[in-house]
Amino acid sequence: MTIREIFENEFGQECEVCGAVRRVPDADVSVGVERDGQFDTKVVQLPNCSSCGAREFLIRSADNEPEHPSPGSFGHRHRLMVDVLHGKLVKEGRIADRIDPQKAQGQARSSEELDRWFKGRLRAQRMKEQEGGIRPEPEPAQPPQ
Repeated sequence: MTIREIFENEFGQECEVCGAVRRVPDADVSVGVERDGQFDTKVVQLPNCSSCGAREFLIRSADNEPEHPSPGSFGHRHRLMVDVLHGKLVKEGRIADRIDPQKAQGQARSSEELDRWFKGRLRAQRMKEQEGGIRPEPEPAQPPQ
């Protein structure tokens, strides 16, 4: 479940199952899920995909999570976007019933960190989507003669 872009009151999401791209209003999601009497405040449950019915979830970073092993990669930037969306929902009070807002708080992302990786627009693209397309594969090394 890829977040493609975060807007003021909604976000763009791509279904991992069928590839459908849709805009999800912030009002349609909340932080936290309950299962068997246990609450997980790191999870954002997305509405079912209108194309295929898939149910997807976003999971924010753990409170003590180390730095991403590949800074600037798609995975790193997507993780930052999930953290931003999660924090935004908590700040707006979009929290599931019976979840303590203090426990729902996640790792805050600084504006400096976000500006470094997003240049003012919270948008993540896979390499194939970026301008210029896919980078060419490097030539295989030739064995010494």
